[in-house]
Amino acid sequence: MNFFVPLQPNFKKRINNHTILNIISFTKNTLTAIVLFFTMTSCQRGDTHAVTHQPVAISHQPSATQSLEMSMDVERAVVLERVRDIYRLIRSEYVWRGYSFDNDLFDKSFCTKSWNKLLMAVRCKEEQTGTLFFEVNYWSMTRYPGIIPTFDEFEIRHLDMLSDQKRASVSFTVYEEDTYTPASIDLVFEDGQWKIDNFHNLRYMINARSAMLSYVANTNVI
Repeated sequence: MNFFVPLQPNFKKRINNHTILNIISFTKNTLTAIVLFFTMTSCQRGDTHAVTHQPVAISHQPSATQSLEMSMDVERAVVLERVRDIYRLIRSEYVWRGYSFDNDLFDKSFCTKSWNKLLMAVRCKEEQTGTLFFEVNYWSMTRYPGIIPTFDEFEIRHLDMLSDQKRASVSFTVYEEDTYTPASIDLVFEDGQWKIDNFHNLRYMINARSAMLSYVANTNVI
């Protein structure tokens, strides 16, 4: 007896179609799972990279030393321009007034309170003793009134911006008709402006402030 019963063609077709659908479904699910696995793995790697390799921010802000140097450069320019302006006025006064000018006006306008106070003490002693202290005009650095000097070659010798009071020193040259005198001035930042606090005649090695203090304190001058 033959137990083999041949399948009907339609039944074979149904089995084949069902099997194919199952295979397709399994394949799609498998591919989906693989894609999800790699996606999650990639994201995890990306997070790890972000945590372990944080970008380093590069600062373009100037350091404290660079900021101080820039401030010093600016202040040097301010001081030089201030001194040049003062000595332009002095020369203009010489030319306009005819070989002389008013020292007191410049003292009060461009010198410190300390300088003017010391100057008053010198004037008082000159009156009391009948002596003459100033032999050289400390503004023009000249001995003789009949000469119109020229001021040139201004340079910053010293600038201190870190002390309680800003200070500076400027050198320059005073040219006369047939000679010249190297000179310098000390400045102090007072009441929002750079003001002159001392004069140095480097040709005759005269420190005006020191000489004035010695004159005022000298008890032998009566």
